[in-house]
Amino acid sequence: MKVLFIGDASNARYTLAKGLRELGHEALVIGTGGGWRHMHVDICLERGAGRWGAVVYLLRWLLLLPKLRGYDIVDFNGQFMMAFKPWLKRRFYDYLRKHNKYTITTSLGIGHYYVKGCVEAKLFRNSDFNIGDKPRTNAFAVEMEDEWLRLPEVVKFSRHMAATSHLLVGTGYEYWASLNHYFPEKTCFVPLPIDLPEKPVEVRETKRLVRFFIGIQKERNEEKGTDILWPVLQKLKNDYPDGVIINKAENVPYDEYCRMMADSDILIDQLYTCYAMNALKAMTMGIVAATVAIPEAYELLGEKEMFPMIDLPCDAEGIYRQLEQYVLYPEKLDKAKRQSLDFVNKHHHYIKVAQRYTSLLDVLESQHKP
Repeated sequence: MKVLFIGDASNARYTLAKGLRELGHEALVIGTGGGWRHMHVDICLERGAGRWGAVVYLLRWLLLLPKLRGYDIVDFNGQFMMAFKPWLKRRFYDYLRKHNKYTITTSLGIGHYYVKGCVEAKLFRNSDFNIGDKPRTNAFAVEMEDEWLRLPEVVKFSRHMAATSHLLVGTGYEYWASLNHYFPEKTCFVPLPIDLPEKPVEVRETKRLVRFFIGIQKERNEEKGTDILWPVLQKLKNDYPDGVIINKAENVPYDEYCRMMADSDILIDQLYTCYAMNALKAMTMGIVAATVAIPEAYELLGEKEMFPMIDLPCDAEGIYRQLEQYVLYPEKLDKAKRQSLDFVNKHHHYIKVAQRYTSLLDVLESQHKP
């Protein structure tokens, strides 16, 4: 099987491609590399600044395009596939759809149908766009709602991708649930893949001090909820100066970020969407992830015994009470650390996810028999 991935997010496609290669398949990942985050891709196409940067970026794609034919699957990361206006993305998308066998659109993040599911269908108790029955009115929510629901060119291309892709794939609970709500006949779930260490990880026993780790991207504070999480951590440190250590990584490259996270007990992740690559990476290190881990996310995986993540509420007081329990009773973390390792190995090991991904070709072949 030959698979072409267009666009990545947090190394998810690159990790899946690695698994596919180890199973004997061919895979190629083209993406931006995530800017300052320095993510891994096979071919890095990053758009430079200004008009000249745009011209060079376009030329590089045009030169590469004839080589991107003959794949069994071309898998697009939604509209984050490339840094063009929607009308030009559509030209590239249609070309690649025409010259490859099957087309998949994968939801790795925010998009038209996710926003539509949150705002119009009200599928989720909490999300980027609502807390319970109350709409979120922060700048990020307002901007994203306007772009993904009301900008005609964005909506038109999103609908075109959904209508013409052979399959739609959700990688997290909310993204899957949104697509499945609108396209149940062609939506599949494939968990996010994570690369586990070759040597078994020794879970460090939690002592009197609980080490918290938080990563902050300034431009995504409201999106990820770190504008709420960071002050809660500071209050926890002030209230328990002898029981809490806080390590913060702010806008650092991915590899450095992982090194900084390694010596931690709890990762403080995000507030509004279910756990993703950041939480998975922490769990591979025997670190407990404090994130969104609602029952529906475990049910989608078929998990009925292991619930290792700390499911964070959306209010500061509730977050404080939740985390305080682990400062007062740090021994509670040790079981969750061991379960974190077992959980990612069972559900998110990149080889197992790659095996699951290969079954999509069987689905496609059965649906499109001559």
